[in-house]
Amino acid sequence: MKEAALVSSWDIMQINLDVNRTFRSHTMFWDRYGVRQRALFHVLAAYSVYDTEVGYCQGMSKITAILLTFLPEEDTFWALAQLMTIDRHAMHGFFIPGFQKLLRFQAHHERVLERAVPDLKKHMDEEQMSTGIYTPKWFPQCFLSQTPFSLTQKLRDVYILDGERVLTAMAYTILKVHRKCLLKLPLEGLWEFVRDSLAQPWALEDEAVLRHLRASITQFRRMRCDLPPPPAGPEEFPTRPLGLELVSLAPGASPPFSGL
Repeated sequence: MKEAALVSSWDIMQINLDVNRTFRSHTMFWDRYGVRQRALFHVLAAYSVYDTEVGYCQGMSKITAILLTFLPEEDTFWALAQLMTIDRHAMHGFFIPGFQKLLRFQAHHERVLERAVPDLKKHMDEEQMSTGIYTPKWFPQCFLSQTPFSLTQKLRDVYILDGERVLTAMAYTILKVHRKCLLKLPLEGLWEFVRDSLAQPWALEDEAVLRHLRASITQFRRMRCDLPPPPAGPEEFPTRPLGLELVSLAPGASPPFSGL
């Protein structure tokens, strides 16, 4: 897949640009073309020709970088492939054109807010704070760069363990634990909260946040709203063979990329 990507992936230039923007404050990704940056490039490039329906979308680089902080390059590739395709996570649906899964989770998030925190939902509506402003960064990336880094790593563990129901529960938990503050904010303040403040250290310890998250998962299971209806359709899963369908170059054409 790595070799094929260098001659057949048309996402390769965008991947190269995004690698240099991913977690640059983390010691593993400081150096341009350093060991971990090259590993990140290789995994994303390989995946772009492994799953040709998705190829590469911005946001996948952060998911992959988190995996690379714990796993070697090839294991990271297969971990990414599992997160994208197995039923428990099925992130493929978040990244395919049309973003069907994102729209389904977004609609469910609004129903959850109306049911669980109606005063906050009313306030957000009055301030014209659409859920579409923040959920595209929350759900497809499992809150990467949207929460403090130490909490982000723990959320990734919970997500791997419990699957996509964590997305609904964590989105609610974020708004619930900050509810009193959010009710006082105008639109500009709400926008600043989801754009900047949320990634700064919280008043709560990480373990306290995780206890709130676990309580939310239990609550939603009891209410039978831990996952959005209807169940995922076939369009949210790969329909083409994985790892078999490669883009061929036209006669005389140059490879898309020859670096790294």
